Amino acid sequence: MQPFTANTATSTVIVTGTLMIRDIPKRAGGSFKVGKLSTHIGQFEVKNPELDQYEAGTYSGNFCIDKIYPSHYVAGGKIVIEMRAVLSCFVLAGFDEDTGEVENSIEVDPIDEETSTVTVTPVTTVVEAAEDVAPASGDAAPVADDDASASDNDAADTDDTKAVMSVEEERVFREQQMDKDTFGEFYPLGAEVKLDVTVGRTKLRAQCDRLKSLGYKFVAARQVWVKAD
Repeated sequence: MQPFTANTATSTVIVTGTLMIRDIPKRAGGSFKVGKLSTHIGQFEVKNPELDQYEAGTYSGNFCIDKIYPSHYVAGGKIVIEMRAVLSCFVLAGFDEDTGEVENSIEVDPIDEETSTVTVTPVTTVVEAAEDVAPASGDAAPVADDDASASDNDAADTDDTKAVMSVEEERVFREQQMDKDTFGEFYPLGAEVKLDVTVGRTKLRAQCDRLKSLGYKFVAARQVWVKAD
């Protein structure tokens, strides 16, 4: 059984325990996954991006804790303080669909936590930069050659005529382009796909959703997506 591995840890504690993964629905649609790790050294919240690949339930095994730190967020008019653990690897030994008794807590999507700290560059900065490189008033704008333009238009019309596709062909083409953008180096997809969990939560979720729609199923013991027969 191969372990999941993420960033290399400088100081790692390996413990035996259980990781309870819950599926949290969002008001705007969709859902996200969070985990609670129970070990002999304590209980910790887990917000690793790769949890979005897993089905909700309780997983037992050995877990590599890379970092433990206090964290907090505001939700529903309350400040929630929790101890979080970052897992750098884990080897799963068992799975139970039952998540047991779950306290009624308020969870915030980790993506929302990450985006709330992003600094946006003002648009005015970009506009000013564009004005700085504007041509002087004395410079004449290039004049398009009528014959060249007509020739280009004729060629474009010819290409468009050759490129006419049926509705079904256009749908397939658009899906292929979307999959290329979504999966990058993993496209075209094989019978098994092992995702790079460091690409970011948003892209990883998009990849997971697309794989599910294509009939793939995540095999937790091997951390790979397998195409259903």
